[in-house]
Amino acid sequence: MTPERLIASFATPHELALSILDVPLRVRTNDPDVLDALGRYFAPWVVAGASAPVADVRLVQGDVQTAGEFVDLARADGRKVKEAVQEVPGGRLILKRATGVIMALWPGGAFAVGDVRTNLNQAINLINNCYAKAILGRGHVLLHAAAVSWAGRAVALAGPPGAGKSTAALHLVEAGFRFVSNDRVLAKPLPGHVEALGYPKRPRVNPGTLLHHPRLSALLAPEARGALAALSPGELWALERKSDVDLEAIYGRGTIELGSRMVAFVLLGWRRDAGAFSVRRVSSAEALTALPLFYKNLGAFDLDRPPRSPVTAAERARYGEVLDRVEVLEVTGSTDFASLVGLVGDLLARP
Repeated sequence: MTPERLIASFATPHELALSILDVPLRVRTNDPDVLDALGRYFAPWVVAGASAPVADVRLVQGDVQTAGEFVDLARADGRKVKEAVQEVPGGRLILKRATGVIMALWPGGAFAVGDVRTNLNQAINLINNCYAKAILGRGHVLLHAAAVSWAGRAVALAGPPGAGKSTAALHLVEAGFRFVSNDRVLAKPLPGHVEALGYPKRPRVNPGTLLHHPRLSALLAPEARGALAALSPGELWALERKSDVDLEAIYGRGTIELGSRMVAFVLLGWRRDAGAFSVRRVSSAEALTALPLFYKNLGAFDLDRPPRSPVTAAERARYGEVLDRVEVLEVTGSTDFASLVGLVGDLLARP
């Protein structure tokens, strides 16, 4: 069964036209609550779409029956499987194992069916994948990185899992920088600069980030703060329980800048209790040896490549072009957000 036939039996009368930067999308759903929640979520990033959409996204609150077998996508780190796929004529079905939501992709369209209202974040990710696919089609590469900006200039921050990219971005926003993206940056060399585009996605952070942030700790209930404070540093660091942070509700309108000019790329090689904070410049060739830390693709949500396919030589060369055009630094020693704020400030203050 094709994705179009699978969705044809569902009415989706409620419609939202979104234009993320200059990528117009049409979102339709059978659930007005889902539409209202998406409108509020995307408000800081979008304007009403006026031109023909590049993708039609349908979100159905309900159940669907499918035939055929879904094949689990093993994760490289050995962690619990999140997705299974089934290739079908004209597209691909994706089953989210934890929630039971079924998604599908075909050229120019996507849908999600299941308890979308409860699992709104999966609908948000599907919309963002359609946006990112359009941008990648223009020659951008996808960096697994956070980014902040000042006066139209941006610094991207990358590192291994647990390095604190999102936490670092929030400390930088607290210091007055603008937020570009939480952990995905689309980058492309253009004449005179490297374009950096973020994802329209709120930061999703763990309780430890909220507890130790000067302003965000107020988002925790007093009893939750007490329980978290009683944990050891190692226990708190390992605790995985993501929460969205609505930056504009906390810091005001204008906190988010989705597009900027990337001038520096910082690899966070720091660790807890690892000595003095230290910074060194690295060549683009040396940084490219760490490509697995910041390489990203759309995985199962890219019809133009098999799921879990490795980086290609052409992709590697395009990442190298981005790194050649920006200042690249590595931060080592202990995790020190105050020192990182000073470093980023120096990088963005340069002419």
